[in-house]
Amino acid sequence: MNFNIEKEYKCLVSKEQFETLLKYYPGVSFQTQTNTYFDTADLTVKQLKGAMRIREVKQQFLFTLKLPGKAGLQEFECFVPNDRITTFENHEEIVELLSSHGIHGPFQMLCQLTTKRGIVHLPNAELCFDINYYGDQCDYEIEYEWTKTHDGLTQFNQILAPIHLSYEKNCDSKIKRAMDALCKD
Repeated sequence: MNFNIEKEYKCLVSKEQFETLLKYYPGVSFQTQTNTYFDTADLTVKQLKGAMRIREVKQQFLFTLKLPGKAGLQEFECFVPNDRITTFENHEEIVELLSSHGIHGPFQMLCQLTTKRGIVHLPNAELCFDINYYGDQCDYEIEYEWTKTHDGLTQFNQILAPIHLSYEKNCDSKIKRAMDALCKD
């Protein structure tokens, strides 16, 4: 099981801003990924202000549990054989991880979100161009995720400058947006 503290900035932009900024990074290719979000029947993960998903990219499946921690958003990840609920019951590391956080089944699928993602590898970060689809909605998001310690805010603002933006939190997480649009509890 891999563990890290997620450090990122992200903001929603218009389609026009997205396309303008993308022109500064020629040759970006996009891959489709599908995030399937899960929780317990009594929504324990949501009550913990977390998110649990299995992401499919190129027929590979990556389990992720995100939970707030003292140092930031904790991210636990490992590859799994599929995106089925039985993964949470049969994968030993996941069973132990969930149990250590008081997360016990039964589990349910909440919703899915499909993203077309283009990634630009920068010296200290990854810049992600995301087109997100959930239900009949589509949004455009720019993410700046640290790979090394640095002044990420200054770097991200320099990236956003050509579209006359500076970073200001203007969006919820993908799971929150998808759940607000698609999931009723």
